[in-house]
Formats: sequence, structure tokens, C-alpha cells
Amino acid sequence: MPIPDFNINGLLPPFLGETPAGDSHDMSPYPGTVFDVLDAISFSERRKSILRGWLLHRKALRAIGFVRGFQWIDGSFVERDREPNDIDTLTFLRRPDCARSLPELRLLWNQNLRVLGRPQVKATFHVDSFSLDLDGDAEILVDMTRYYFGLFSHRREDLVWKGMLQVTLDSARSDDQCLQLLGTDPALPYAAPGGGT
Repeated sequence: MPIPDFNINGLLPPFLGETPAGDSHDMSPYPGTVFDVLDAISFSERRKSILRGWLLHRKALRAIGFVRGFQWIDGSFVERDREPNDIDTLTFLRRPDCARSLPELRLLWNQNLRVLGRPQVKATFHVDSFSLDLDGDAEILVDMTRYYFGLFSHRREDLVWKGMLQVTLDSARSDDQCLQLLGTDPALPYAAPGGGT
């Protein structure tokens, strides 16, 4: 299913059709591929630069073992009439084999703040990154998902409802192809993908 067109407010619609009680595929967040994202919302050079950072951040996540999961994409990046400064993501992550326990996950996280720390990711990749642990406590996961959905499902200025996108994380080949389509941008100081602080 393609990403829906922007509505009269310049936003992705929160649902398709006359009522939100339809099929779950007709509700936000709308599933799509990285190609769908490029096709739908890369309509300025600034957006293309931010998408390069997003794709490089996804590559960096996979390089440290986070190869399974999905992302919700939101913020001004999914608004037609605003030129964004970054792309907002909520990444639902499956723990890598090297970090199955909570202490192992904390250690991996602290060793890779360049890829996992919100301020570092925003500065390096132009991604305002939030993460949720799909292998953690179920009640915490549900509560935090509820919180972020409530936070992201409205435009900040006037609280108008809006939609989000959902993209799987295990699409390394497609991500690389999209990076090739976007080309390089020497003006952006993105570090090489991988671990480290």
C-alpha cells in the first residue's frame, strides 16, 4: 500500500476513509519501504540531506547488532508545508544476540552513545531518535508506546491530528540503494557507520 497523500492541512491523515474503525492498514502509522519514504517526502534538498543522515543512522544501528525492529517516522518531516531541521524517529528494537540480558544491553548502549544517545544522534545524523526495547518488560513497552503515540500523533502548534510512517529496520540492501540514489553530501559531517562513542 503506498503512503497516503497529504491532506488539506498538509499532514499525513491519521486514518483513511470515513471512520477510524476500518482496517488497521488504513490507520497511522502507515507501513512503507525506504523507497516509499524517499518518493513521498524527499521533495527538497534539505529533506534529502536529512534522509541521508537517517539512512546512515539505520546503517550504524545494524552495524552494532540492531538488525531487527521497525521505526515510526514523525515530526515536521512528515508535514508538507514545513522545512524540517531533522527527522523524528521512534525505533522499536529487538536486542542483538550479544545483549540479551538487561546488563548486557546497558553495556552495549553505553559503549555506543554515538549511535544510541539522543543528543549525539541528533548532532551527527540529524535524527531526533527515541528507542523502545521490544524484548523488555511488556507493560513498560505498552505504556511507552501509548505515550509516544499520543505525543507524535498531533501537530504541535494547533494539536491537529496527523499520521506517521512505519519502516522496517531489516532493509540494509534497500537502504544502501536509497543512499546511492540520494548521492553524497560532503557538507554534512556524518561519521562512518559503526560502533564507538
